[in-house]
Amino acid sequence: MYKRQEYNWPYYEGLCGGTQYYDHGALQAGTVITLARDSSTEGLPARWDFKDEWYNWMPFPTRAKFLLGVDETSLATKSGTHPGHGKFHPISWCQYYDGGRSWVTALGHDSAAWTDGSGYVGQAFFKKHIVNGILSAMGNLPFCS
Repeated sequence: MYKRQEYNWPYYEGLCGGTQYYDHGALQAGTVITLARDSSTEGLPARWDFKDEWYNWMPFPTRAKFLLGVDETSLATKSGTHPGHGKFHPISWCQYYDGGRSWVTALGHDSAAWTDGSGYVGQAFFKKHIVNGILSAMGNLPFCS
């Protein structure tokens, strides 16, 4: 049986904000909440619709600046084993870690979200977040400010 090597690896967990992926529900529509104004959330509305798997975390991420979350009340179903995170469910964050920059997002599981012209709801906001996150991690935009 394949064992994910990232689990029980303290460095990886630290790089991810003190957390690891636990599980997710079905690919489904939900509402993204912009939690913080930052170069990687520049131009994003306070709330926007998107479709994803909506990851759950264990333990809860703590050593990061939270950028985006999901409104769990907008989800039709939850995962089978994790109770969810309630009113505060982060899905994107940043932090300085071990002398470098760590920018994390759990968005983008459907290939249509990455495909121009697919008509994917929220695609423009998603892509803006990805590009600005990469640029900030590279140092071309202010990082985790």
